[in-house]
Amino acid sequence: MSRKPIDLTAYLVLDRAQCGGTAGLIATAVAAARAGIRTIQLRLKEAETAERAEIGRALRLALPDGVALVMNDDAEAAIACGADALHIGQSDMDPKAARARIGERMALGLSVETVAHAQAVDPHIVDHVGAGPVFGTRTKPDHAAPQGWDGLAQVIAASPVPAVAIGGVKAEHAQAALDAGAVGIAVVSAICGQSDPQAAARAVRLAVDRARGARAATALSIAGSDPSGGAGIQADLKAFSARGVYGMAALTALTAQNTTGVSGVELVSPAFVAQQISDVLDDISPDAIKIGMIASGPIAVAVADALCDYQGPIVLDPVMVAKGGHPLLPTDAVEALRKRLVPRATVLTPNLPEAAALLGRAPATDRDGMEEQGKALLNLGPAAVLMKGGHLSGPDAADAVLSAAGTRWLPGTRTQTHNTHGTGCTLSATLAAELAKGKPLGDAARAAKAYVAGAIAAADTLGTDGLGAGHGPTHHFHALWPIA
Repeated sequence: MSRKPIDLTAYLVLDRAQCGGTAGLIATAVAAARAGIRTIQLRLKEAETAERAEIGRALRLALPDGVALVMNDDAEAAIACGADALHIGQSDMDPKAARARIGERMALGLSVETVAHAQAVDPHIVDHVGAGPVFGTRTKPDHAAPQGWDGLAQVIAASPVPAVAIGGVKAEHAQAALDAGAVGIAVVSAICGQSDPQAAARAVRLAVDRARGARAATALSIAGSDPSGGAGIQADLKAFSARGVYGMAALTALTAQNTTGVSGVELVSPAFVAQQISDVLDDISPDAIKIGMIASGPIAVAVADALCDYQGPIVLDPVMVAKGGHPLLPTDAVEALRKRLVPRATVLTPNLPEAAALLGRAPATDRDGMEEQGKALLNLGPAAVLMKGGHLSGPDAADAVLSAAGTRWLPGTRTQTHNTHGTGCTLSATLAAELAKGKPLGDAARAAKAYVAGAIAAADTLGTDGLGAGHGPTHHFHALWPIA
């Protein structure tokens, strides 16, 4: 019987203490699997065989098909829970004895810490090695001396089987690990114990895919069309492209508008909105989604239903009024937005009038009011809120990011220009693009704000005084186009 190889590209080693106990360990494994981790190792150094087998069986039931379960150290537990592979250390069990016990069905992994260890590997017995530690790690205090990248490369070069890099490795180390010859990275604390293990696992998955050149980052905009190109899906697709992300779009509405205002709106049927989203999700699954103009309550419901199984980050920009004052969301649709989409959002990005409308209050007029309303919006269910402070008076144009971790202010200075058409669309789309690339929320928000500030500052260069007779568009490609 030939052994089925396991996916070593993005590999999670579970640590029960860091996961907060057995229940947290299983929840972390499921979250990681949803984010695209395809190999999960159960490491329970302090447990007996019976407990390892019991937890292994629970993991096997909880994990979706296609995710390989690896048992650490214990061949009997691996057999009892039906694991896909056994991983052993240099002092745990002789590889020949391990292979004889588990038979030919399971894959066998072996830890190697030195060139001599790697040279001793028998490729007829061992399928892959975990090479490390690359760095020192608190999850395994008795580890050997860290190898560093040069040492890792030497160990991997000596191995006759594929190697995964382990030991203090994080998402940002994916490229260096692959450059050293590893086929992937194995992580522990980069996912275990994180406040959002699914987002952390997704960052690992994306980092490895990028390092492998497997695919570009992708993002989907669900929004209305602006034929003048400054807002809506046109702005979103420009922002995606400017930030190095492949963009897709599902239309919710067609508008007739230019820089002076909106003259008409035609809605897309809710069923066809859902069909657009479904077709994209079934083929090029986006790494992040931005939701903009929803246009009606039934469309809000259709979008929420279409995204019920989507696991990536969702940026919700609650578009209600166009720059020129034309209403873009009927008042009876606000409740559908509030109940069906706001709780699904990874980040909600209202300006001050939109935040007030969602809360049924008057708009905030200062930072204290912004923060208070942002906290109230968190109670509606989004994971985070980015309160846009552009409507505050004065030279200050600070935004605030609020989450369970607290409030983080993003300072900014106001640019004196009337060319600000589509700034809200652009900010939320850029935020989605940065999240699609795997950035943490704080870094993504800072990058998005800096990009939009640059686009506003360069807006006047698109024409003698910008483009159009009204509120002109920002310059989405200010960092890419040559200066005339």
